[in-house]
Amino acid sequence: MKLSPLEEYGLRCLIQLARRGDAQPVTIRQISESEGLSSAYVGKLMFLLQKADLVRSTRGVQGGYVLSKPAHETSLFEVFQALDPGVLDDVCEKFTGTEDACVHSGACAIKPVWTGLAQHINDYLERVNLGDLAQVPALQEV
Repeated sequence: MKLSPLEEYGLRCLIQLARRGDAQPVTIRQISESEGLSSAYVGKLMFLLQKADLVRSTRGVQGGYVLSKPAHETSLFEVFQALDPGVLDDVCEKFTGTEDACVHSGACAIKPVWTGLAQHINDYLERVNLGDLAQVPALQEV
């Protein structure tokens, strides 16, 4: 499985929020500085996460982002679905060679492997939540 930058950095942003809890909203600038990312990129990530209802924002001087629900109620599967849905779901559609569709689509020996692998990965991601990751000591807090 290959993680996209969106998944890696989006997850890191969410861990920042999970470590804070609802104590105080975290700004894009704070996340950006803490993670070594541009503010524009963090803004894009937070937009995607807010669109998926994983975070909510508040405006104003004390504004910023907080998790929409407790960290232990947000699985990594939800996070990855929000940032890059179906990463393993369309393997057969990606590798068609010079054809419009895979030449083995009727009787494929490989598709069950990708389907089983995706199921194992998704099951694991469902069992791990942001609360689990937030408990790991951070080298650098927001």
